[in-house]
Amino acid sequence: MNNRPNSTERRHLARIKEMNCGVCNAEGPSEAHHVRQHYQYLCIPLCINCHKGPRNGWHGERYIWHAKKLDELDVLNETLRAIL
Repeated sequence: MNNRPNSTERRHLARIKEMNCGVCNAEGPSEAHHVRQHYQYLCIPLCINCHKGPRNGWHGERYIWHAKKLDELDVLNETLRAIL
């Protein structure tokens, strides 16, 4: 699969990155976390702590995710609701 986003996908990713964090609502810019790698439209906005933080991050221990009872699909649903 091609990992190079086309211009439409790049615009979508830029829009995601402008959003507040989908978990803690920290003010953007955010990072675009891919729910499934190489699927450019399956992205959610996450602050660096909720994305890569060792304690709260998706790629860490996910404490904030568990406390808020969220998973990637919950945040993706809210992200899509916000942009559609």
